[in-house]
Amino acid sequence: MTLSEIVSVTGLPGLYKTSGKRTDGLIATSLVDGTTKFVSGRTHLFSTLDNITIYTQEGSKELKEVLASMKKNEKSNSPVDLKGDDALKAYFEVVLPDYDKEKFYASHMKKLVSWYNILNAKGLIEELIADKPAEEVTEKSEATEGEAEKSAKKAAKADKGEKAAKPAKETKPRAEKTATKASSKPAAGGARKTVTPRKAS
Repeated sequence: MTLSEIVSVTGLPGLYKTSGKRTDGLIATSLVDGTTKFVSGRTHLFSTLDNITIYTQEGSKELKEVLASMKKNEKSNSPVDLKGDDALKAYFEVVLPDYDKEKFYASHMKKLVSWYNILNAKGLIEELIADKPAEEVTEKSEATEGEAEKSAKKAAKADKGEKAAKPAKETKPRAEKTATKASSKPAAGGARKTVTPRKAS
């Protein structure tokens, strides 16, 4: 699963995995209770988690990076039982110390912590923050093995074809017979008979 497959829906609690799309909405499965339903795009807005960024002093940071930092600090600074604005701010001072204090509100922090706890409970954090999802790596590996097998079969077939093929028999060109017949007629431009003139009597 990737962050692009998970959506936050306005007016609905929790997070949802997109199971299908329609022109007027989504088929969404809740990551909290597993129920699947149609969510109308006319009454709700959808935000995929890969498009969400957090304001920092140097611009913005992708949600994936923030989730990774939260996971890294989970043992020493757990977000499970955070209550109150002060506790939330103290928590993000550790996991995201450069957050923009004027734009990243306590309400945003509360929502982000809620999302993390939902994803972490499903064991999805490691998969979502990985460079490549486990499913994608497996599919790519299987595809590579398949291509290698096809190439080996193709090479074996070509090799077999070369052994089976016989060289074409060489054929010597036949000598052309030329028959020259002596002409019995004199050539048109041949010598003429000389006639001696007679003397006058």
